[in-house]
Amino acid sequence: MQSFITDQHNQLSVHVMPTRQYVSRYIHLSIVNEQGRIPAAVFMVIVRLLFNPRRGSPDKRQLLQRLWTCYMDGLGCDFEYKGDAQLASIRLRTPGSLLPRLETRTKEALGLLAELLLGPVSNDGFDFDETLVQEEIGWAEHHAGYDVSEWDKVVRGRCLEWLGYADQGRDAELEKLRDCVRDGELPEWYREVLRCPIHIHVIGDFEPDPMIAHVLAAFRALNEVEGAAGDKQASYLTHDPQTAERREADELMMELVDVQQCKINVAFTTGVGFGSSNYPALFLFHSLFGATPASRLQYRLRERKQWVYQIYSTLDDYRGTLHVTTGTSSGYVTEVLEAIDAEWLQLCSGDIQEQELHRAIQNVLHYVQVGYDLPEQVITLHIDRLLNQVSMTTPQFLDAIAGVTSEQVAEVAAGMKKEVTWILYPESEYSA
Repeated sequence: MQSFITDQHNQLSVHVMPTRQYVSRYIHLSIVNEQGRIPAAVFMVIVRLLFNPRRGSPDKRQLLQRLWTCYMDGLGCDFEYKGDAQLASIRLRTPGSLLPRLETRTKEALGLLAELLLGPVSNDGFDFDETLVQEEIGWAEHHAGYDVSEWDKVVRGRCLEWLGYADQGRDAELEKLRDCVRDGELPEWYREVLRCPIHIHVIGDFEPDPMIAHVLAAFRALNEVEGAAGDKQASYLTHDPQTAERREADELMMELVDVQQCKINVAFTTGVGFGSSNYPALFLFHSLFGATPASRLQYRLRERKQWVYQIYSTLDDYRGTLHVTTGTSSGYVTEVLEAIDAEWLQLCSGDIQEQELHRAIQNVLHYVQVGYDLPEQVITLHIDRLLNQVSMTTPQFLDAIAGVTSEQVAEVAAGMKKEVTWILYPESEYSA
């Protein structure tokens, strides 16, 4: 498997993977808002203003047209959290050797990305049309308010807050955004965005040294950016482990909300870090427990009992937590919670058939290897290693997975601690 070649200058890190494995070339630009240093809503709006060309912005529309002439597909922009870090990812893809002027087109695309990011610096100000800013504020308000399809995120978020991972709340973040716009502080926070760690990944058939030189030349203006936000660099996202320590473990919380069925999240702490020697065993436990369609929770609660429409486990490597999330009718809540505990305790006892373990290992190997054939997944795995500051490579992980034993799975399962179960209960049923 190929690996990235990295060159770093100040906060800019360039990662290139020369390979003939893919037909296209891939360019990803990632901006890391570490520990919520920039208010989350402000960060998202600034990045969207930079990388979401609108019809009302002739300059941005022209840049987008120039990207099209490079045969680039649509400019993708996503946001996610990696523990306490907020990550903005901007993606481009262009066909490879099937089209002419490949090197020139790649170089132009990198230059256009740099122009989108650094244009306000060269124009001496972060000056966007007021209509566009208000549209992005509206987007942030909608993005911050979960709709019914995102109740899984809501109930997981409640558990994370209980565990001591808390920000200032969505309403407070939106208020910060409105204050920032009203007080004319967007230019200051824009310069803080440019001071964040920035990672640029390029994958494709090229010579590595010239490609690294292309990227560094395109983004050289980053070295000339001076900070302007001053004392506003405080962290807006905090983890207070004492918050959870003051509470009883294995606590059951119920909240009345306007939902049609009970939404449940069971939160465990794993005590296992990404890249540690027992992480492969934890990942295999995750696969056996609830991560896949063939997992125990899926089989027992969904297929056999039909108590739930879906149930799955989520492993948060950055926070050392594992969540089991599901939805069920109020009449099955007790049975579902007891079944989750029963499957966990069975794995803790080492009650794992050799055939089941072998199948789970093969499923994980297939999942990771197939994912590694996707350039986007290759970049995601590399970002995870960078942010976790571990050196474990994917081949090393696969080798370790192949050697995991049922005793090791039982050991990590027994080392987990169930912290809190949170239930969003239908108001209509409770009042009735």
